[in-house]
Parts: sequence; structure tokens; C-alpha cells
Amino acid sequence: MLLRTELEKLWKRPVLWIGFAVSLLVGSYLTWSMLPTVVTGEETLTGRKAAEYNRRLTAEYEGYLTDEKAEAIIARFGFARYDEDGRCVYGNFLNRFVTEKMSDYSGEGRKASRIIPLTDQESRLGACSYRDSIYFACTQGWDELWEIFMGLAIVWGITVVILLAPVYSSDKILRTAPVIRASAEGRRKMVLARLASSWLVAAGGFFLLASVLFLACGFLYGFEGLKANILCLDAAPYMWPKSVTVGGFLFGIYLPRAVLGVTVLVLLVSGISACCERTLSSVCISAFVFAFPVVRNMLMVFTFLTPLFSLLVYGMPFYMMIPLYNAGRSPYRILQAVAAILFCLAGLWMVYDGWCRNRKEHGR
Repeated sequence: MLLRTELEKLWKRPVLWIGFAVSLLVGSYLTWSMLPTVVTGEETLTGRKAAEYNRRLTAEYEGYLTDEKAEAIIARFGFARYDEDGRCVYGNFLNRFVTEKMSDYSGEGRKASRIIPLTDQESRLGACSYRDSIYFACTQGWDELWEIFMGLAIVWGITVVILLAPVYSSDKILRTAPVIRASAEGRRKMVLARLASSWLVAAGGFFLLASVLFLACGFLYGFEGLKANILCLDAAPYMWPKSVTVGGFLFGIYLPRAVLGVTVLVLLVSGISACCERTLSSVCISAFVFAFPVVRNMLMVFTFLTPLFSLLVYGMPFYMMIPLYNAGRSPYRILQAVAAILFCLAGLWMVYDGWCRNRKEHGR
């Protein structure tokens, strides 16, 4: 009963539906704006036509990556060419992949002259121990998914902050907090109901939006890219000592991180709301905590504690909600998860200290 009541309170707030609509629009715009361009030498293809063209060509070479396959691609299409600003002036997904990942192409000269064998340590893919079993497929679109989800995480994260910041602080403003906390339900069952409803709304909205954008990428680019090795997304080989597919990364590694990230966001915002006397203060502090990783990157804050600092930052909700395939090796990702769990415990402690314990100790 309490859970249903708290869910209805959140559903009736316009900010939830406005945030949902804006998140969907931003995600859709990013998905559409990142459609590829193909310059064949005879014509320039854009949008869906370019995506279908790349998908059809790549299907002919799908399978385990070999030097012979790369040579066949270059023999057919030649190396991709770029202007001084790095924009592709000739190329499709196939020859751009070989040019950028399997040749001597450099950002300075903006051109390639030879293919570097997979067995050569100079190869961008040569540092992995399973270089003879890298599955290749059309990953266009999927390599941009992290940017799409970053836009989604920003808008939906701000929505959750505005939605949940008043959950406890509004009761203090209305002076109803002493009455609510006077009962055992107000200090226990209601707190659990509020936390559960907040998580259901925040997680449900985020994963519903993420599923829509995921299906949109599959519709535009095809789901073949999910079978490709994650190194095809320009992931660093030394970070992936074991073979992992794009689909395996998204469902086996990113999904649990995203669930944990949303949980951290809900608990931190709830804890801040429980400790703040004013809704505006709760919103501002919560927004700063959520946006701190972005602010830190913008200000370029680096100290001798940067490694430890980065570990904590990558355990914050913003980064946990984005599929960053170069966020560190497996042990480092485990430490990030530990940092995230510590943030969860901090949020729970703030809820207890700001809402439950005050009434017990001070009679409020």
C-alpha cells in the first residue's frame, strides 16, 4: 500500500514525464545525427543509405579477422583518405577499419601506405593474446552507442535529481516531517517504500529509454555488430586480455554497472534530500554530485592522488550509466564497483541520519 502511494506521488509529477520526453528526443537526435557518410569516389551516401551500404559490404567479409582479409579489402577499395582536419574524403566502413586499425596510418600524415600484420606488435590489434580469433562484423553505430547513452545519462540523471530531491526535504518545509516520523511506519516502512519507488521509477525509466535506443541502433545498423569482438570498437587490446564480444560487453559488463549506477544515484539523492532542510539546497547539491565527473574533466583537475580520485569518480553514477569499454581492466572495474557500493552505503547512512535517527535522538 505504501509503495503504491509513493509511486503515485512520483508518477503525478510533471517533471518525470517532461524528463522522459526530453531524454527520448535527445537520444533519438543523437542516434540519427551519428548516421555515417560514405564517399565512394562516384557519389556520397549519407544517412540510412550509407548505413545499408556499409552493412551490405561488410557482410561479405564477416568472420574472423585475418591479414588476407584485410589485404583483400584494400585491394578492392584502397586505403581510406582524409583531409588535414581528419575528415574522411574517401572511404567506407571496411577500408576505414583497415586503414585506421591495421595499417601504418597516423594522425600526422593522415594517410596509410601498408598493412601491418596482426602478429606484429606495432599493430593496434597485435597486443592481444587472441589476435588469431578476432571476430569481425559491421560495428558502425555500436561504436557511437556510448555517446548516445551519455546524452541519455545526462538528461535522465538531471530528471531523477529534480524528481527525487524533494522526497524528504519537502516534508521538512511543510513541517509534516515530525508527524510522519512520529510513527514506526514513518521511520521504517515509509522509508523503504520511498527508496523502492524511487529506484523503480529511476531504473525503469532509464532502461526503458536505453532499450528503445538500443533497438533503434539495431534497426538502423543491424544487430550483426553485437557478434563482433570488442576490439572492433577501437577498445584498447591490453584492457581486454580475454575475447569479449560487443553484445557480451553490453549485457554482461555494462548492464550490471548501469543497474548499480542508477542505484547509487537514487540512494545519494535520497540521502542528500533527507539531510537538507530546503528543496533548492537538495537539488543543487545532488546536481553537483551527479555532474561532478563532467566538471572535473572540464577543469582538468589532476593531482598526485589522481589514480585514487579517478577510481572514485568512475564509481559515481554518471560514468556507471555509460558503456565505456575503455574504463579499465577487469580488476580496476571491480574496484570501481566497490567504490559505487561505498557510495550506496553513504546514501543509506545519510537517509538514516537525516530522517530516521533525528526523530529518535532529538524527538523531532
